[in-house]
Amino acid sequence: MEISVIVPLYNAEKYIEECLNSLLAQTIIGHTEVIVVDDHGEDGSVDIVKRIIAEHQYGKHIKLISTTQNGGAWAARNIGLELARGQYIGFCDADDWVEPDMYERLYREAESREADWAYCLGQKDYEGGEESEVLEQEIDESCVMKDEVKKKMFVNGISYFWTAIYSRTFLKTNHIRFPEGKFAEDSYFWWMAVMYSRRLGVVNSVGYHYRIQPDSISQRPDEQKAEIKQMIYSKLIKYFKGKGLYRLYQRELDWLYIRKGFLVPLEIEAVAKEKPDFKSIWKKRSEDEVSLNNIYLMRDFGTFVRIWAFRLFPNLMIKILRKEYEKK
Repeated sequence: MEISVIVPLYNAEKYIEECLNSLLAQTIIGHTEVIVVDDHGEDGSVDIVKRIIAEHQYGKHIKLISTTQNGGAWAARNIGLELARGQYIGFCDADDWVEPDMYERLYREAESREADWAYCLGQKDYEGGEESEVLEQEIDESCVMKDEVKKKMFVNGISYFWTAIYSRTFLKTNHIRFPEGKFAEDSYFWWMAVMYSRRLGVVNSVGYHYRIQPDSISQRPDEQKAEIKQMIYSKLIKYFKGKGLYRLYQRELDWLYIRKGFLVPLEIEAVAKEKPDFKSIWKKRSEDEVSLNNIYLMRDFGTFVRIWAFRLFPNLMIKILRKEYEKK
């Protein structure tokens, strides 16, 4: 078995058929298994999956399993990882879809480069009618993952983890799994893959379609979201420190934390809560020993101003961000 694709399933009856049809249409379907992990939703998603298994020409390539109880996408993906038999593992969300040759292109690239993982481009498809947006990455060609390459990815890379396939041996050897959390657990997985990889394969064409739904969990402000995002990036920094990997990439990892584990939580807090608690976010950053005296922050004037505006003019930032959110 060359490819295992893991699909967490929770209340996705509107989209799951399109998702699975795109996976069963893969040019490498004869060497692919699709592991659908039912996370105990309340709609008819599971019945649709069962029908596809029974009626589709390639339905036998789908394996439907269930979590013991609703645990979230992170838990469903980890269960899928334990059961996957493929040489490489990919992930597809139940409301997304992929191009017919995505996994074959990624497989051939990973094999030819002897890569630990390989990614292609993704595309955001907006349900509201906005023009689609191609999701590009900082590294646009296959390469050996030298320190300078990893630094570039930590500084400018974006964690589109579902556009990739990962060597199962690579994931197992480096104990790469999804941490508990409703948000940013996929980012943790991605940055672990960046840190531990030796070779990377890149396919410079769109393979994955990421559906943007205005009412989806990922698009809504959530009172827990700020705390969880900061917790995930705190966990990442602490893990790398514990493994002796932090010092070599300190400036880059601190900048990653500042952007994703500090500024983003500040912005979410401003929108999601009636009375935002910015002090706790600043305090947590201090406890994590991530300094704002960072060369990348000094070079990014917009981010620098935005962060210090929270410190000096919090009420103004709340008004600005809430107006920005209302326009979306």
